[in-house]
Parts: sequence; structure tokens; C-alpha cells
Amino acid sequence: MGMFDDISIEAELPLPEELKQINFNWKEHSFQTKDLENCMLKYVLKEDGGLFEHIFDREYIPWTEEEKKSKKLKTWDLWKEVIEKGERYEEVKHHGTIIFYTYDHYNDKQDFWLEYKAFFVYGKLDKIELLNFYIEQSLKLRNEEIQKEREKELKTPWNAFKRCACYFGWRWFWRKVSHACYNLSRTLGSVQMFIIRNML
Repeated sequence: MGMFDDISIEAELPLPEELKQINFNWKEHSFQTKDLENCMLKYVLKEDGGLFEHIFDREYIPWTEEEKKSKKLKTWDLWKEVIEKGERYEEVKHHGTIIFYTYDHYNDKQDFWLEYKAFFVYGKLDKIELLNFYIEQSLKLRNEEIQKEREKELKTPWNAFKRCACYFGWRWFWRKVSHACYNLSRTLGSVQMFIIRNML
């Protein structure tokens, strides 16, 4: 999926009729977008159309040379301590479009996908258009169906036989056969290259 940023929309959204009926606080809901920095940053689109980045001011305390030598630090242990100094909002003068989207629960059996495109003119929101909306079977129910199919597959006679045969070297035998086939294919490949280089 890759990196993305989070964006909260305090401006009015053109909601589909189906979503107007559910109890949902859209101003506190977080959407995702790939049209900004893609660094897991947080943005807010205010009611007046201004786009702001939610910035956390931090102080990064490095490890001393003695601590680096005495401790077995992991590769990702970049800082000894990170101190939160505060937070602020900084306006972003975006010019262009931003596509943002979300996937959430509609009811106990269904989820919904909602996607918008926001148009900005020199830092101010011009309009928001609904790009895509659909309701589908919930991810939870789909995963349950997949699990049931997997369990059903494991109970087939062939899989039951393979599980029993494993105690008598079934996997070991076929690993050996697979390895022998691999070595044979490499040998035949070498013979083929010899023929191409020297005989043709």
C-alpha cells in the first residue's frame, strides 16, 4: 500500500444519501491521502477552506559515545529520548487537487468505501467532489468465509492423507524429488548453453 498522510475534514462534505442516515462524526474522522508528503503526517482542512499541517515540536536527545559503546544498540535506536515540546498548526499553500478516501463500517454486515477530490486554488479550498462510493460485505464477514473455506479444504481426504503421510516422510521425499528436479534443470540448462555457444 505504501506511505500516506492523514487528513481530517472540517469543511462540509457532499455525503451520499446512504451515509446521511448513519450516526457518524465526519469532522473527527481521519481520511487518508497520497497527494501530499506521504510521510504519515497529519493535516486538517478547516471550515473556511484553509489546509493546515498538524506539527508536533520535538527535541531529539542523541546517545553519547560512551552509551553507544556500552549498550548493544539496535539499528533503529537512533535517539536516546524524544521529548514532546508542543504542537501547532501551520498553513499549507496547496494549489491543485487532493484525493482523500476512507474505508469504514456501515453496519454489522457491511463496510463502505468513500473517496473525494478536493480542488485548491492558491491555498484555499474551491470545492469538494464525490469521486467514488460503494457498500460491500464487511471485511470481518469475508475473513470468516475465507477461514471456513480453509477449514473445509483442510478436511478433504487428500489433505487428511497428506497430514498422516507426513509422519512417514512424505514431505522429506518430495523435497528430495524437488531438489533433484532443480539440479537436473540446471544441468540441462548448462548443456543447452554449451550447444548454443559451440554447436550452432
